[in-house]
Amino acid sequence: MQRNLNHPMRKISIISILAIGFCLFQAEAGVWRDDFEDKRTNEWKVYNEDRAVEKWWIERGSAIGEIFMDGFMSLWLTGNEDWNNYSLSCRAKLIKRKNNAEPYFGLTLYDTGQKNTRYLFFVYFNGMVAIVKSTPEGGAPVPFPFVAEEDIWYDIEATVKENLLEFKINGEIVGAAQDTEPLKSGQAGLVVSNARVQFDDVAITGEKIPNGGPGKAQQVSVTRKLATIWATVKRVDSN
Repeated sequence: MQRNLNHPMRKISIISILAIGFCLFQAEAGVWRDDFEDKRTNEWKVYNEDRAVEKWWIERGSAIGEIFMDGFMSLWLTGNEDWNNYSLSCRAKLIKRKNNAEPYFGLTLYDTGQKNTRYLFFVYFNGMVAIVKSTPEGGAPVPFPFVAEEDIWYDIEATVKENLLEFKINGEIVGAAQDTEPLKSGQAGLVVSNARVQFDDVAITGEKIPNGGPGKAQQVSVTRKLATIWATVKRVDSN
């Protein structure tokens, strides 16, 4: 199922899917990669950092993000604000629940920092995942079923192509959405809330993404690496 991402005050619609083959990008794309083996974090920045609430660090070849207080979400960002039409993937594992609130982790794409617009892709531990378009006016999660467990590695990947969004876990599509008022571009990053989470093998892939990063990315064929299933859509108003 593919769903519309607009804020509920504008309109939320359910989208039905007739699957068709869709090549996400054209023939070649760059890959920016960080496997955290060099222990450097200079290419990353915590959004609106509050050291009493959050912490990010490198430990034994992976990145750790942690929240110390209920009700906070931490974003660890990299890349440029003009990046668009890209995929962000990594491995992630919940290693410790914190406090009394529901833990979750995920990815942020098209993140504009202080402008407060971004696409968020969350993995919860209550039987669901969600795609969220966040703006200064607010945002509403679009949920999809998925059962995640603590202390298990998950391969997570989020993609934005024009106005289409896709969320994969372990190579399987768990959620897809269409935004009728799409964001233009932004940084990529990792997200943690109410938990300590381990991340590894970050890769950002797209036509305008430069090859590089601490993980020494190589040129890849997108027809081989980024072919995916999209859809023709039919909108059904839900309100």
